[in-house]
Amino acid sequence: MPEVGVDRLLRKVPHVEATDLWTPGDLVQMEAVVAACALVAQADGWVTRDERRRMVDRLRRSPAVAVFGVDEVVLAFETLVQRLERDIDDGEATAEVAVKRLRGQPGLSRLLVETACAVAHADGGFDAEERDVILRLCQLLDLDPAGHGLLPGEGVRP
Repeated sequence: MPEVGVDRLLRKVPHVEATDLWTPGDLVQMEAVVAACALVAQADGWVTRDERRRMVDRLRRSPAVAVFGVDEVVLAFETLVQRLERDIDDGEATAEVAVKRLRGQPGLSRLLVETACAVAHADGGFDAEERDVILRLCQLLDLDPAGHGLLPGEGVRP
């Protein structure tokens, strides 16, 4: 019988209400949002504490990903950031596949871009690299970037 790690035994199991229902869509949404946040946070070459905090705060309020617990979401984020640091091409490809799964779901796609924008603003506003990543997210999701602070005159730092 394989040995179970102490960390796994000590991990809190979230309380589940009788009315809670986990669906595969929740996992798809969580992975897509985490991927978008990791891409934006890593856009300038490093992830700041404020970017991590902003992502966690934003996801903590999301009912669709709350079923996984903040620890699981942070672990997914850190894992993808490490993958991006190890091999940027592989990490970006992996993240883009996760994001594309929300294509055709305009409400969820807009929420993903809004969350990515919040992460970008964590360090004082959009820089050129973060803006490029969010424009790419809009392209992957077939969203119009207008209204997300991505066009000149909407708060983008040159």
